[in-house]
Amino acid sequence: MKTSMANSRFDKKVIVSILSIFSISFLLSLALMQVIAGLLFFMWLLERNEEKKKTTGMILYSIFIFGIIRLLSIVFSEYPSISYQSIYKEAIFYTSAIALSYYYKALEKEEIIKILTIFIIGASLISLIGIFRFYSGEVHRAQSYSGSYTVFSSYLLVAFSFSLFFYKNLTKIRSQIFWAIIYVIIFTGIFTSLGRANLIIAILIFLFAIVLKQIRFIQFFILLLSLLIILGINIIYPTKTIEQRVSNLTQLSDRDIIWQGAYKIAFEKPVLGFGPRTFSEVFPDKEKFNDKGVGGWHNDFLQIYFESGIIGLLSFIFLIYMIFRESVLNIKNLKIVEEYKSISISIIFSVFSLLLTTFTSGFITSTYISVVFVFLITLIDRISLERNEYLNLHQMRNQ
Repeated sequence: MKTSMANSRFDKKVIVSILSIFSISFLLSLALMQVIAGLLFFMWLLERNEEKKKTTGMILYSIFIFGIIRLLSIVFSEYPSISYQSIYKEAIFYTSAIALSYYYKALEKEEIIKILTIFIIGASLISLIGIFRFYSGEVHRAQSYSGSYTVFSSYLLVAFSFSLFFYKNLTKIRSQIFWAIIYVIIFTGIFTSLGRANLIIAILIFLFAIVLKQIRFIQFFILLLSLLIILGINIIYPTKTIEQRVSNLTQLSDRDIIWQGAYKIAFEKPVLGFGPRTFSEVFPDKEKFNDKGVGGWHNDFLQIYFESGIIGLLSFIFLIYMIFRESVLNIKNLKIVEEYKSISISIIFSVFSLLLTTFTSGFITSTYISVVFVFLITLIDRISLERNEYLNLHQMRNQ
């Protein structure tokens, strides 16, 4: 049975090359990411319509539903001139979803694994950039040359979660050591970004990996030794920022004020919200912030509710539900190959880690992280389509 479902006009080597560049562009260069995303969408426009129709799926449909609600909340926004900015700022999320969903289905299993391996290795290189900038004193919290330290931390958290469960051949010691080094580099990037919540989440995901036997003994030993060395270095030679973060472990970063303000306006616009990007216009207690630069809800659930109402929130929850539902169905299907089951598990833990970040930062409207998110979840439709083809073939044989 063939394992690619779409017949593209373009050579597969071209598609793999473009997707590989895209997979490492997220925090390497915003301009590069946007150019590649635009190129992929332009290529998709040139594809045959009959091929496009064959490759839709539940994840793409769920993204469309969420996008339609976001568009309605822009149209009916209380501050249209501000909300209209979301059209071009969030467009890359939807255009990438369409193009990625199609081109994953034009590739074979081995080509997809190659792209995802490059994604993980690319994340480790981005992590090294941030680590070097941090310890050289160039920045106070590790970050790449594109995006903030918060974006850097969330991106590495996704890559770390994905890499722990991603399909890999660990029969050889050198392969185990190689992947352990990748884990250490990415984890160190998360540590030096000094995001306390993301660090805790990373440790939690790592514990899940141990319980599910994804970590070999030699890898655990390397990781533990590396962690002790990192802690030792930062205890002996602590930076001022680390000292401040440790001394303020209970600091809520004004999030308690955000929740108090949210309660005050919770029922003013419950259906479609106030419109995207309207936090500064609608939040009632801005003068209470210690950090006068706070410009968002720092919580995806709050942000979507206040920007797009209960309808928008339900569409977001539906998207998350479909991600987990389709992934679990793929994992349980006996005909799906182990590599795809491994990818499905990796996506589950990556999305789970992102969901945990929604309570402290958020990702769905982030220019960077939302594209990383869609880069991974559109793979689910690729695997689900193969599952459905097996089911259809089974039904035909039984008739």
